[in-house]
Amino acid sequence: MNTTYLARRVGTAVFTFILALVISYLLFELSPLKPIETILQSFGLEVIGGGVGGATGRINIVPTQQAVQLTSEEYKELVAYVNSLLPHGDPVLGALSYIWDVLHGNWGLSIIYDEPVLNLIAQRLPWTLFIVVSANLISFFVGVYLGQYMAYHRGGLGDQAVTQFITVKRSIPIYVYAAVFLLFLGFYFHVFPVAGAYSAHVTPGFNLPFIASVLYHAALPIFTLAFASFGHWALSMRGNIISVLGEDYVTYAEARGLPSSWIQRRYVGRNALLPLYTGIIIALGTSFGGAVFVESVFSYPGVGALLSSSLGNGDWALGMGILLILILAVVLGMVIADLTYSLIDPRVRQG
Repeated sequence: MNTTYLARRVGTAVFTFILALVISYLLFELSPLKPIETILQSFGLEVIGGGVGGATGRINIVPTQQAVQLTSEEYKELVAYVNSLLPHGDPVLGALSYIWDVLHGNWGLSIIYDEPVLNLIAQRLPWTLFIVVSANLISFFVGVYLGQYMAYHRGGLGDQAVTQFITVKRSIPIYVYAAVFLLFLGFYFHVFPVAGAYSAHVTPGFNLPFIASVLYHAALPIFTLAFASFGHWALSMRGNIISVLGEDYVTYAEARGLPSSWIQRRYVGRNALLPLYTGIIIALGTSFGGAVFVESVFSYPGVGALLSSSLGNGDWALGMGILLILILAVVLGMVIADLTYSLIDPRVRQG
């Protein structure tokens, strides 16, 4: 591989990652959300008197039957403490400082959970990777085989029916599928559990009951993600096969009298799959966005549900950390697909 090309692609990826991270940081920094108010409300605090900014402003804390009073000065100290956990200041310098801290392993402290962001992500990320990778592989293979059927029966009743079904299906948001599947397969028919990653009565570890429980609880989220995305692969594979069938080498193979199954597998199938390679690599990164909705609906303990919780509670440090993972996944997927495509398609050369 050309060294100049490799350096250019890696440099572009690094620049893209930093730019996306800075933009995300600025959005959080300029957001009107006030994490301190969310924290106060979660503890039952209520603003009384002259308001939080007035001299007579007082906060009434009611964790029990007996109220605790804070003066405005004490409230200001509490606000200053919470704000000290957030990277405030000049937005550009703050973003560069945040990137520097991230590169040195300091991802900040979650305000809501009062734990290091990196620890929280490390606990949740394996669950998200499990359902995202599984769902993408299932949807890819189902879509490829369905696309082959549609291409070789193009114009037929089956092709038209499947195409119309996929067209309608792709117009429906993934969270709608998640809610419908949860309602019917979870609450009404009790086919799958409605929340969690495994049952409470199993012992976590490398044992059969725990593995079976994990697979059982992950089945519905994986099915939802796969169902929402297989149509893309089916239509893409259908179009690729129809395009390849018009190539001269396919016509020559047919003229030689080669078996149809051999032509479909060795000549058509392989070349039709090549354009999908980059798609599946990139999809592994972009699918984290869909996992946010699915994990929230199914109460699945992945980074998607954690991101939803952080945004809802104004936990900027945790939200930024998860966005960093999402951005990194997409950028790495694009770089890996770009750099490895020539290994599976010798017709591609970088120079």
